[in-house]
Amino acid sequence: MIPAFACLMQAGGNDNTKMKIFHISDLHLDIKYKRSNYIKTRSLFEQITAEGFDHLIISGDISENADASSLGLGRNLLEKFGLLDRSKTTLIIGNHDIFGGVYFAEDVINFPSKCIATDYHRKVEQFEYYFRETFQNIIAAKKNTFFPFVKEFDDFVLIGLNSIAKYSLMRNPMASNGTISKEQISSAAKIIKHSSFNNKRRIVISHHHFSKHKIHAVRNTYALWRMIESQSIKLRKKKSIIKQLKALDVEMVLHGHKHCTQQYERKGIRFINAGSSVLGHRANEINIVEINVTPGGITSKFRKFHTDNIISSSKKRRLPVQFNKRIHDPEEISLN
Repeated sequence: MIPAFACLMQAGGNDNTKMKIFHISDLHLDIKYKRSNYIKTRSLFEQITAEGFDHLIISGDISENADASSLGLGRNLLEKFGLLDRSKTTLIIGNHDIFGGVYFAEDVINFPSKCIATDYHRKVEQFEYYFRETFQNIIAAKKNTFFPFVKEFDDFVLIGLNSIAKYSLMRNPMASNGTISKEQISSAAKIIKHSSFNNKRRIVISHHHFSKHKIHAVRNTYALWRMIESQSIKLRKKKSIIKQLKALDVEMVLHGHKHCTQQYERKGIRFINAGSSVLGHRANEINIVEINVTPGGITSKFRKFHTDNIISSSKKRRLPVQFNKRIHDPEEISLN
């Protein structure tokens, strides 16, 4: 069994009055097909490393298909750029990191049986093991899993939640719907009730979004597919969850899952989606959310970069040898 346990210690902090955080999500790294995602993620890391920052947050779906090789791609990239460290990076799990997804239309038929055969807890352990350095010295409520967890910094705490629902043919047929149990939130509440957290701002990290979906007219097959998909990426009971987060004085929630960049507010809580970090609608575009935390407040802004304008730190950008020659099949589809 892969070990998964944590201890009660402070995660570290920053002596400066301002802490600069980059938030990204949904990298969907894959050893077989999504070579462009790897190239854009590498460019993204080159950009933020050259610019400088204090902490990186990745809100799930690091891999596309939950396989060891693809998780290894993510681990190797973080290690290459000196980010495989709990003081530099905080990340959480996404639905693709447990159940994977579908590549082609014909895969949809076999996807339910694949999900039924998936050992949910084992996949969570696998994810925690591959990125174990980032979970070191977290404050965790349980000994058999890192979720939920708290990382403490000088002026704020990060609360990491697992929002991935277990598979159900009726309630979660695409394995992309989410849920956050009352037990998770109450466990996190017990941790942050400690007096040392009283004056610290509270930021939650969840993979699933809290936004309201608007249904638009369907004009083509692709639009129909996107409409069906949007109905299968919901976070269940989000109104109740928002109410519980509000009771914990949570100021900001960072998430991904929907492949877009957006900011919205619900019940006085600011939500920021970084789901289009490498999956933007424009080729070679990467999107980063910059967050600055000071004793006086939290500010955020969206930033766009073009990969062609990013100067590589290495003379040759070699791809891992595992990649095959094909970059992308035009009929390939993906689920959030």
